[in-house]
Amino acid sequence: MRCRTALTRIDALRTGELPSPDSSEVHQHLKTCKSCDDSVSDLASLSASLKETIIAPPRSMRTVAVDHFDVIDSGGDVLVAFSDRGIRMITTGVSSDDFRAAYCHRFGRDLEPAALPERLRKQVVAALSGEGVDKPAVDFEDVGEFERSVLEILTKIPRGEVRTYTWVAQQAGRPKAVRAVGNICARNVVPFVVPCHRVVPAAGGVGNYAFGGSKKRDLLRREGVPVEELEELARKGVRYIGSRTTNIYCFPTCRDARRIREENRVAFRHDEDAARKGFRPCKRCQPLAA
Repeated sequence: MRCRTALTRIDALRTGELPSPDSSEVHQHLKTCKSCDDSVSDLASLSASLKETIIAPPRSMRTVAVDHFDVIDSGGDVLVAFSDRGIRMITTGVSSDDFRAAYCHRFGRDLEPAALPERLRKQVVAALSGEGVDKPAVDFEDVGEFERSVLEILTKIPRGEVRTYTWVAQQAGRPKAVRAVGNICARNVVPFVVPCHRVVPAAGGVGNYAFGGSKKRDLLRREGVPVEELEELARKGVRYIGSRTTNIYCFPTCRDARRIREENRVAFRHDEDAARKGFRPCKRCQPLAA
């Protein structure tokens, strides 16, 4: 038997599918051909390695893949998808069919109409009205580790305040991942409740938003953010506000910064400027989050 003939039959031999006469011929060849015999060992090793790469599918693929959605009338229809663990997706300005299609594309699960649980309804209404949500009930099951970390950090930005993309990246432990943080905010499928609208550019101002800059400004104003003041500071290049009485500097929207009297306010373009003048970062808003 030639090597080529033997090699084409090795896998069938290994799995026991080769007829007895052919099996005997291949075995005899392997006894006299070291190269082919080594190929059998290589194939066995490859098979074992492939088995180790097999992982169990996520729960959403092992069960009937169906979640639910409801429509809230809040100055326009707001569609909310939810599971038994919390809110999974929110959007406005689309039809139910388009919403279901987008959800299926994102999560691989279908949606059926159902009444939104009252506790979830209250959270959505509170977020839309500007009251904010302290501990949003969001189902992060299908979200990656870094994305989940970023979204959870967003929920901790206080109502009435904003933080920068750079700050969020630092808080998440990946200070160089500013662009990645921006992308996560842009594709946040649970807006309002997970307040990506509270994240702004490091250069100042309000920045972009999936629902438009006007909507972002409106949401921030409802929550008590001085939008016009932020934009004026951005035009002046001011990123931080310090207090002459405490020698502490903050983000301009920090609750402590907004209590500083006008005659005691000091504007800084960079944290280096503040440090050179003997100011230290606020422990509450953490302008130099590490």
